[in-house]
Amino acid sequence: MKKIAINVHPQDKESLKLVAAFIKISHAKGFNVVIPDYALLHDDFADYIANHEDYINADVAIAIGGDGTFIRTARMFAAGSVPILGVNRGRLGFLTEFLPQEALDFFNELASNTYTVSQRKMLKANIIRNQHQFAAIDFLNDAVITKGSFSRPIRIRLELNNEFVNCYAGDGLIIATATGSTAYSLSAGGPIVLPDDESVFVVNPVCPHTLAIRPMVVPDSMVLSARVVTSIENLLLTIDGQEAIALQDTDVIRFSRSVHVIQVINHPSRRYFDVLRQKLGWGANNEIE
Repeated sequence: MKKIAINVHPQDKESLKLVAAFIKISHAKGFNVVIPDYALLHDDFADYIANHEDYINADVAIAIGGDGTFIRTARMFAAGSVPILGVNRGRLGFLTEFLPQEALDFFNELASNTYTVSQRKMLKANIIRNQHQFAAIDFLNDAVITKGSFSRPIRIRLELNNEFVNCYAGDGLIIATATGSTAYSLSAGGPIVLPDDESVFVVNPVCPHTLAIRPMVVPDSMVLSARVVTSIENLLLTIDGQEAIALQDTDVIRFSRSVHVIQVINHPSRRYFDVLRQKLGWGANNEIE
């Protein structure tokens, strides 16, 4: 019997009715159901709570919430390449494409494996401290080098495949995947990279001190090395907006292609540009047929 894993935001009480609905239809379609060990779920769904190893060993995963919940789910299931269906509880998301009723209606396809998936590559951030690997983290959206509360720019030295590129002065640096190009990087003036072209990533300075500094699109076959050369406290590397690692000013962060690929279950009719038009308000008053 297939196993389906359901994930929600750990503090989203409004999602409990949807969890109950998905458990009910999962049983009707012949799935075993597992859910994470969140305190939010203990009262109503204790029988379905699984340990971490059992939970991530699923055949299909459902992420209920927003894009942040999808990213959290993707990082949980990345090693097993488990297909993930994103259900948006509010507004349509870039990753959570299904509305709740659409997802419930889609269970025949889940049960019969008659769905399609798109592959989203991840990147890896390796933190080198005192010439040794201090941490290695995969990310789906973006990694951001940022300063603390001091209102002065930092300088970040960049190398590509050990070749010096530039020293950026500004508020920080965003390294975004194609998937993450529509997130923080887009807000910081970066380009949109279509998810079909997952062989590149975006290097985007945050508030650079000179207008000559512009974002770059870099092949993911290359290794990008970044080092903050300004002596400053409270340096952080944030991963997918969900994890923060304190940096030292001698750390080197190396960004490269991850071995993990996220399998995103495609909406049967909604396409990427449909989502872009809706999320970004393209052509709201001048549609041409």
